[in-house]
Amino acid sequence: MGLDLLIRNGTIVDGSGAARYRGDVGIAGGRIVEVGRVASVAERTIDADGLIVAPGFIDGHTHMDAQVAWDRLGSCSCWHGVTTVIMSNCGFALAPCRPKEREWFARCLTAVEDIPTEAMLAGIDWTWERFPEYLATVQRLPKAINYGAYLGHSALRMYVMGERALTEKAREDDLTAMVAMVKEAIRAGAMGFSSSRATTHITPDNTPVASRIADWAEIDRLVGAMAELNAGIFQIGPDISGGEAQRRFFARLKQVAVATRRPVMFGAISSLQGDKPNPWTYQLEYLDDCAAAGATMWGQATTRSINAIFSLKSYLPFDVLPAWRALRELPLAEQKRRLADPATRRQLVAAEATMKPRDNVMQGGGAAT
Repeated sequence: MGLDLLIRNGTIVDGSGAARYRGDVGIAGGRIVEVGRVASVAERTIDADGLIVAPGFIDGHTHMDAQVAWDRLGSCSCWHGVTTVIMSNCGFALAPCRPKEREWFARCLTAVEDIPTEAMLAGIDWTWERFPEYLATVQRLPKAINYGAYLGHSALRMYVMGERALTEKAREDDLTAMVAMVKEAIRAGAMGFSSSRATTHITPDNTPVASRIADWAEIDRLVGAMAELNAGIFQIGPDISGGEAQRRFFARLKQVAVATRRPVMFGAISSLQGDKPNPWTYQLEYLDDCAAAGATMWGQATTRSINAIFSLKSYLPFDVLPAWRALRELPLAEQKRRLADPATRRQLVAAEATMKPRDNVMQGGGAAT
């Protein structure tokens, strides 16, 4: 058999759990057709001596919804062996979106994920309104890695309910429209539906994002829409406030998973806040309990700690404090000038000390990509 590509002498880790071994990989027509000791002739041969030959990694939690429009490589994911990314997590997405709300959606991503609004407005050729149109746009874009996307709850709510999405529970007509759009998205190729209950997820106006206004009955309906199609994953940014509130969240999430039988994913971020802190083992035990109840539940975790770089040019955890908020509304040069004054710094420290520990966002974690 003639091969298009032969990768020779590599150390093969095939992802099955079997031990690594030295061998060759033959590719023809874009598919792997031979693995082991390959004697076939190939148009192109790569010597992989000293290198690992393995399937690409899937990054199940990204926010590359805007970046895909201007970054063909999909950096820096591609630099780490990632060949597939899943975007639109936690209910944040760029579709569905009406033309007049584009800047607002961009600013929401800036507030939560620190993606510059100016970059999004300049780098995106906004050719869509509904989710299938966005997916078709991604399909057409030149790209070096594969992309999947969820239908985001906050985006869906804003599209159907307008400004009411930020303050009101959904009416029956709202739910009917949202259910129809969930099904439309799944049929178009959405990975599923994503939402968030995380207290750190806020709008540019420092108010809860739209998905946090929704009640659990709304989530039941929308995940239930996927259940009717027997397709789609439900991904959610969990309540990380800790204590009893977090336990109530997970108990209700278990009900959704058991009732709908849809796969559920959440970020396994531990929290030691609240009157009764939940240790990191709590979520592991929770996953076992869900499995025993017949639910398909997955905790998404990172292989390293979540790190963030903060700057006066972007979001700071202290921005929730009234004294800091007044400072941060000033031009950047004036912020720097005032922070150089020891008296100002003492005033800010004193203001922070008056906050209750559970009100301090530094203990609540932050958004991570």
